[in-house]
Amino acid sequence: MDKHCFAYNIRITNENTEQSIQLVSRRFEIQTIGSPNKDVVQGPGVTGRQPILKPGESFEYTSTAPLSVKPMTPKTPVVARMQGEYNFVQLADDGSTPLSSTPLQANLGKFHFILPALA
Repeated sequence: MDKHCFAYNIRITNENTEQSIQLVSRRFEIQTIGSPNKDVVQGPGVTGRQPILKPGESFEYTSTAPLSVKPMTPKTPVVARMQGEYNFVQLADDGSTPLSSTPLQANLGKFHFILPALA
């Protein structure tokens, strides 16, 4: 197994036209190619933050995933895939009071961690 650190960028946009939302938690599953196990990463917010997004606002962040992988090149440069969800609460008109303790979920579509081409 080789250790690699992958960086990824995410943009979250509040497409609601009337209410602010706050990102409260996330849960991701990382599946390493060739392994039957999935690593689960979960916790409050992202990168130490729980941003509040007004209608139409976006929040961007960069994070990393240090992985121990067994490269399968030349079969494939893909070494892992990640997917998951974010949990949000809708906020009252004051922009800070949650309207409900039941979070709304937004899916993070599957994406791949790919080894760069080695010349």
